Amino acid sequence: MKNIALVDVDGHNFPNLALCKIAGFYRREGCSVEWYSPLFSRDPDLIFASKVFTFTPDFQFAARHTPPILGGTGYDHQAKLPSEIEESEPDFSIYPDNVMRNPKTGNLQSYGFLTRGCIRNCPWCIVPKKEGKIKPVSTIEKVAQGRKEVILMDNNFLAAPEDFIFDQLARIRKLKIRIDFNQALDARLVTPKIAEALAKCAWIRYIRFSCDQKSMIEPVKRAVSMIRQHSEKQQIFIYLLVKEIEDAEIRLREMLKINVTPFAQPYRDFTENLEPTREQQNFAAFVNVKGGKMALKKDFKNYYRGRKIKNEQNENSIYTPDFLGALS
Repeated sequence: MKNIALVDVDGHNFPNLALCKIAGFYRREGCSVEWYSPLFSRDPDLIFASKVFTFTPDFQFAARHTPPILGGTGYDHQAKLPSEIEESEPDFSIYPDNVMRNPKTGNLQSYGFLTRGCIRNCPWCIVPKKEGKIKPVSTIEKVAQGRKEVILMDNNFLAAPEDFIFDQLARIRKLKIRIDFNQALDARLVTPKIAEALAKCAWIRYIRFSCDQKSMIEPVKRAVSMIRQHSEKQQIFIYLLVKEIEDAEIRLREMLKINVTPFAQPYRDFTENLEPTREQQNFAAFVNVKGGKMALKKDFKNYYRGRKIKNEQNENSIYTPDFLGALS
């Protein structure tokens, strides 16, 4: 029996799907699986370390232990799990319940992908390089594992074949599963039929879109309008990528007109590992105060005139350009 040790380099605040799949695969092979500790772990036969974010500091491994197998976008966006592990059922039990449970409903949540890849080539996103074109990879039954709340991390679910989209949404409704596409849906692909299908689903909280450039303003407005024809009270969340402040504020103001919840994320260049500027961080803090309500009262320059800035965090934030598709 092999001893398998795991390292979630980014921390344990959000489940790392790759590590969950590794744990599930090796436990079904009869191996012992545990979190790695440089001081207290028994000598592991294999150490798997996953890092999602390029800016996360590296983990310090004990020299006496076997060298770790490194994966995740934070180490190498080309790294992939072996097919037998990629296709195996993840074991979420390696994380404590407080990580896997929705604090508001108390329900245990499941995480996974129905599709991988994307049809777009956005310059800030690694998904096309990492995963290629869009393809179905699983079903809601496999991802849910019997749980009634599912976080779907697909990067462009609506780009999948139409039959697959409607089949999965119908299954979600039939199984009475509450969902969240936490990487956002592509507003450009929302049709009246898709809007109706989305509106009929039960959502953990939000339907999410992104408005990362001005050309997305009108598609987002159309998508929101179509969904609200079927569900007026459905909450909608909009990610705003922040590079140029003036451009980002134009997008922000247009989103506020349609009564959605904006969330700004400073651009981080994962290829050069460049940190967001202080101004980008300040703008994100300004936008994210109380779901954009502060931005309804003042513009960015007036709000921060004479103030000392602190970057605000938001519980809904798991989207950064180098995060897309990284929890694989």
